[in-house]
Amino acid sequence: MCNKIMWGTLLFAYTSIQSGINSNNNAVVPLKLSTTKNSADIVPHLLTNDADATFMQWCSDVGITCTGVELQTTSKSVAGRGVFSTQDISLGDTVISIPYYAALTEENAAVYCPALASELFDIQKGAIKKEKKRSKLKRIWNRIRRRREENELQPAGGHWQAALTAYALQGLKVDQHAWKPWVEQWARDDPMQTLVEGSSWRDNDEVIKKAVLDFHKMAPDIPDYKIAAAVGIRLQQIDNYSDQYKDRIPTDPSLYSTVLSRAVGLSDNVTAVLPMHDMINHSFKPNIGLTFADDGCIKLFATKDIPKDQELFLKYMDVLDEEGEWDEDKAAWLLVQWGIPCSRSDIEQDAVQEVSDD
Repeated sequence: MCNKIMWGTLLFAYTSIQSGINSNNNAVVPLKLSTTKNSADIVPHLLTNDADATFMQWCSDVGITCTGVELQTTSKSVAGRGVFSTQDISLGDTVISIPYYAALTEENAAVYCPALASELFDIQKGAIKKEKKRSKLKRIWNRIRRRREENELQPAGGHWQAALTAYALQGLKVDQHAWKPWVEQWARDDPMQTLVEGSSWRDNDEVIKKAVLDFHKMAPDIPDYKIAAAVGIRLQQIDNYSDQYKDRIPTDPSLYSTVLSRAVGLSDNVTAVLPMHDMINHSFKPNIGLTFADDGCIKLFATKDIPKDQELFLKYMDVLDEEGEWDEDKAAWLLVQWGIPCSRSDIEQDAVQEVSDD
């Protein structure tokens, strides 16, 4: 079942990390925080919520540009907290610019945590060595069977998830770490996160059943056995993570689960958690897109006109099959991966609305 879920892989860019050069041939620049402490100096309209003000101040300090948008904790958001427009935004406008050095990637984090980066390097090098040995035996066996398989020389993936989790944990532990004010604000509140944080699921099937039941109540159109399968895949990933990395690098299953829900693939070789981007909620009718430019700058731009005081949305994933029909398997993964429920009727109503809008 795990092989049916396509996960992005990120192998260490060994020479890039050692030379301090990123995948776009730009120098990795450590974050330099400003000395400004009063958030009202930067965002005077954010006085109602200290956490939002702290985060917006941090974004400004590290060089993230937000034009006409801000993070708000409000009942107007579909998730209780989201990014909203503070002015009218036109189609094509860049609303958020994130310098590459501000992104949490393996490459950037290695600048701050060289000892941890070295340990991760050794772990990944060992994993690649083992995979090559397995691949060699597999090739011999395939020759005996006169069979050739695609990508049989490719090393196993999954390293970036553990690496980004370890770097995030390091950021939380170090008082003056540049990413600490941001990572402290990461949060999930759904049955999967509750299950992982409880830590009792390894010895108690009943807590797993409860999580599946809670998910099913959120999305009754999705069969419970498909929800259970998706939950099982995630728990197996966490088990593998704990078995492989525990006692070698900092590990935390709860934060690992959170990282998986916030990460985005910037390219075939770079997976990252992006400040501000990770605060934007999901919609099947998004109004924001993302680009990763050659100069290394990550930009979020309007895909349609956005009036003032409207929430910004990205589409995390689609839940349609090749025929354009609602796919229960994808819907189950959307539910477990991000805690987002959807139903067949929701998708059908959206399709009717799109036709009427056209």
